[in-house]
Amino acid sequence: MKLSIIITNYQSYQHLLICLTSIKRFLYSDKSLKNNFEVIIVNNDKKEITVPFSQYPFVSQKIINTKQNIGFGLANNLGSIMAKGDYLLFLNPDTVFTDNSLKKALDYLDKNKEVGILGLKIIDHHRKTPQNWTCGHKTTWGTILFRNTINKPWNKKSPQTVQWVSGTALLIRRKIFNQIGRFDKNFFMYFEDQDLCLRVRQKGYKIVFFPYSQIIHFNGRSWRNQKEKQKRAYRESQIYFFKKHNSRLGHLLLKSIYFLLSFLNKNRK
Repeated sequence: MKLSIIITNYQSYQHLLICLTSIKRFLYSDKSLKNNFEVIIVNNDKKEITVPFSQYPFVSQKIINTKQNIGFGLANNLGSIMAKGDYLLFLNPDTVFTDNSLKKALDYLDKNKEVGILGLKIIDHHRKTPQNWTCGHKTTWGTILFRNTINKPWNKKSPQTVQWVSGTALLIRRKIFNQIGRFDKNFFMYFEDQDLCLRVRQKGYKIVFFPYSQIIHFNGRSWRNQKEKQKRAYRESQIYFFKKHNSRLGHLLLKSIYFLLSFLNKNRK
């Protein structure tokens, strides 16, 4: 099998169905892909979900219902265990395909064996422009301060070698994903994609932003009405990322900054 698309659902069931409909329209209708891909769904909602398999015959007959939010990385790891495809596409449920350009990304990986991961172009649904901060360079104090905006690789019109791409739409060779030990489950949400890309680069493979294949992203549907939890998850993952890949001093400094910001915030209320 060529491709396994792994989608982790959390509070996005209606968007998930829209996503599946777009997959049916643009991928399942492509003769070269129709019988050569599968969709694996991991559901992190407490309530179990089902999909009409007769309507979406490419969906794996077993949906993994975790019955709790176990996090993005760990859920995708569970999905990958079932995967049969040579390539894995980790895809957010609040995304849609607008054409069958994913075929271009698969062809690119077939021809460029030195590339381990491709990041698709992500279009922001509201602004109709490339979504900011979906790929970039090594996460350092400088890139945190300037948020990778110096070069803005997500606006480029041709493939770009970068150091990380977003897990919103991340295409990786299954062999490499298994070889490096999958996503680090210690990242509950955020920075697991940067960590994955870093470890793939350490194995000698390139990370490429590929603007010839794109999806539309509705962005943030899983975190509606949970902004504080979202911020906390982001900060905790960022602190862990620095602890894992940078100096202990940098990790402690970042932790202190967030503690100070939290303290000042409470005193303003």
